[in-house]
Amino acid sequence: MSDIIPKFFEVDNAAQIFVAINSLKETTISRIALNLDRPVNKNRLEQAMRDRLKRFPFFQVYLRKHFFGYYFEHTDDVPVIEDDSRWTNRYINFEAGNFPFKLKTKGKTIALELSHILSDGYGTLVFLLSIVAKYFELEGVSIEDFPLIKTEESPASNEEWECGFRNTFNKKGPPQKLQSKAYIPTGEMIPVEKYYSTRFLMDLEEVRTLARSMNVTLNVYVAGIYTAALQELYLEDRASNKVNSTLPLRIQIPVNLRKYYPTKTLRNFSYIYSPVFHIKDKALNFSEIVHSIAEQIRHERHSHSVEHQIARNLRAENNPFFRFLPRVLKKLLFKLFYHIFARSLYSGVLSNLGDIKLPPALEKHIESFDIIPCNSPVPGRNTAIFSYKGKLEMNIGSSVNDLRLENKIEDQLTELGIHYEVVYKRDT
Repeated sequence: MSDIIPKFFEVDNAAQIFVAINSLKETTISRIALNLDRPVNKNRLEQAMRDRLKRFPFFQVYLRKHFFGYYFEHTDDVPVIEDDSRWTNRYINFEAGNFPFKLKTKGKTIALELSHILSDGYGTLVFLLSIVAKYFELEGVSIEDFPLIKTEESPASNEEWECGFRNTFNKKGPPQKLQSKAYIPTGEMIPVEKYYSTRFLMDLEEVRTLARSMNVTLNVYVAGIYTAALQELYLEDRASNKVNSTLPLRIQIPVNLRKYYPTKTLRNFSYIYSPVFHIKDKALNFSEIVHSIAEQIRHERHSHSVEHQIARNLRAENNPFFRFLPRVLKKLLFKLFYHIFARSLYSGVLSNLGDIKLPPALEKHIESFDIIPCNSPVPGRNTAIFSYKGKLEMNIGSSVNDLRLENKIEDQLTELGIHYEVVYKRDT
């Protein structure tokens, strides 16, 4: 391991907004859980976490504040492993001396719930798999070297805990236009201590074959299913005069920028594509939706839209007025900006963690994954898609009390001839 471990770590560029909005209603907590082929030995898991935390000093931190902002402080404290609970992704008060993550277990399940102030889905997955690999090593299982697994024997580089945005992107770029408000599906909020989910489980190869038949990626095809369902909701709400007919549909599709930019960062390093649809007199058919998403993502990629948006954020961060604004005012501005210019921009969110591959010795003992993104009161649902061992899953985390979107997705899957199983986690 590296001999020099800094005591203090900066909050990365993207994480600043998550620090500002963290609340009972918007917890910023995402969850990756895995189910083993055996009951979990909690004492052994505790030892595995203690050992692996030495490799992740930038996660073994408390959030601290100074006059101008926030930072992380490394600690020798070790979090207590908690019993897993029915309702997940719940609020953590980081400013009250709590770790920005929780490791939880129950039965055969090990789950990591981690805030976006620390990392994105990729960093969460790496941290969890590294702990679980150590757990099985303590069980006497030899785990092969694997890119997603970090060990104490491999030194941690500075790049892992530094901000990938600041190190990779230039602050220079053209001004960015503000996007217009989008259609937001209506829904009654559930109590903040709960978080519903709906899991759609499908055969990966069946859906992949359908995507190939349309010459699009799996991600685009599933985004098409999601958007088609949203369009049905939009048309229903418009027909009953519940929504302004001029509002567009806009989908937020986070992309792991590590695919395009070589970096070792385990901080946030994702940004978003934003396909938009203006539904006028006639609904778009499924083929039109899918090919429009593919074309819009292609255009955003080749026009460097994501890079320009990141450059704008870096410029804002380095603005002298903003840099030397007191933390209290800065937090208020972040919240105001987020509520006015971010919350109202997206009809739905669809994050893809891809096809999860593991070393054979570990794959043998991990039967399945359950991934649920952080909650959001607007648009009320966040969705994760991923695949493992030939199963494709779409997992919708919901802060609202109705199943309109979920039912429309079922209709879309049935219409496309896709076989699926659906698992609900709700009050009844």
